[in-house]
Amino acid sequence: MRQGTTPVPAPRSAPALSSTRLASAQIIGTTIEWYDFFIYGTASALVFNHVFFPELPPLIGTLLSLATFGAGFLARPLGAVLFGHLGDRAGRKRTLVLTLLLMGGATVAVGLLPSYAAIGFTAPLLLLLLRIVQGMAVGGEWGGAALIGIEHAAPRRKTLFGAFAQLGSPLGLILATLVFLAVTAGSDAWLHSWGWRVPFLASVLLIPIGLAIRTKIHESPDFTAAHKSPESARRIPVVAVLRQDWKRVLVGVGAFAGVFVTYYLLTTFTLVYATGTLGMSTSITLPANLVAAISEGVFVLVGASLAPRFSARKIAATSAVGLLVWAWPAFALVGTRNATLLYVGVAVSMAFVGAGYGVLAAEISLLFRPEVRYTGASLTYGIAGSIGGIAPSVSTYLLDRSGSTTPVAVLTAVVALGMTAACLALPHRSEDGPAHGVPGTEASISIP
Repeated sequence: MRQGTTPVPAPRSAPALSSTRLASAQIIGTTIEWYDFFIYGTASALVFNHVFFPELPPLIGTLLSLATFGAGFLARPLGAVLFGHLGDRAGRKRTLVLTLLLMGGATVAVGLLPSYAAIGFTAPLLLLLLRIVQGMAVGGEWGGAALIGIEHAAPRRKTLFGAFAQLGSPLGLILATLVFLAVTAGSDAWLHSWGWRVPFLASVLLIPIGLAIRTKIHESPDFTAAHKSPESARRIPVVAVLRQDWKRVLVGVGAFAGVFVTYYLLTTFTLVYATGTLGMSTSITLPANLVAAISEGVFVLVGASLAPRFSARKIAATSAVGLLVWAWPAFALVGTRNATLLYVGVAVSMAFVGAGYGVLAAEISLLFRPEVRYTGASLTYGIAGSIGGIAPSVSTYLLDRSGSTTPVAVLTAVVALGMTAACLALPHRSEDGPAHGVPGTEASISIP
């Protein structure tokens, strides 16, 4: 160094996040988001037909109630494009904070909505609008929650940290179900007037917790490196994904769709079928969601823990075959009206769902280059979620037309078959390091 010159300090890199803080940011944040999302699904199956569609026949009211539930899923791809753009251009952390606030605000607003009796058709229209906002928020939230863990983790731990983001789904379902079990313990009159609002308004207590955790994390190294590229500033992420990565999107949608269709049929549709058609009480059917969530959560971790030994691709494909084989027995057990058999049918189905869901977060996310990864992963997840979200409405219609769950089981099996093919098309990614493939990606797909 020449005398008289001032040394230029080396750029400081962000301190490494502890595994505990990183996992907490993923699990707690996504749990709050999914709690908000799932209380709507439970309310649409049990309450909203009475509160927002009381002038219609019960079946039509239930179908419309489930249609508003499905609208949130149709809004997911839009949220994926909007928030994926922000996540790839402005950062994962900022986008995660924004989606949390958007979801929480929409959820609390649902709890404050006047009923149909108070303001007429304006009530279900506002309900639909808020559900669309919820769907957009989830469409942008999942990609950030998954990537903030996957992109910080070492190669051998990427599947595990992707699975941490997936744990928010079963934990959110457990929390939502417990709250609804509490509010349904009262009279139907109280439930239909004020009781159903309690789970939605309770979200105002959860938002600060999620914010406190997510504001303490920092950007992932993959985003930081990609953001320095001059090309990234000129790229429109969704355009780049649809032009260059559409095959990856198709494979990812196929892999996730089987998980989502089974998931929502075994939670939302089963509530409608068991209570409305079979006449089972909510004291029996709501605990089925607890069984589903526990089974899913356990096997999310089981699948992720087995991935380094057997490969995530094989575990995802095995879970898809399991869903295919189990499709008819699951609904047959529900149809017995026996609580124990209902729980068995749900538990086995959700074990297959959990194993595939847990490993697919990393497998699908790492199909995309860091510069467009938030958009690519979110769009894939959002489209697959849209397919799963409309499944309860379609299945309720099929049940009404046929008087049997056989068409529903066939629908589940067909989607599971597609999932099997998509999982087998996934590239092999070594858990000990990045897979060899297209430059700028961690995996490649060879699809004609």
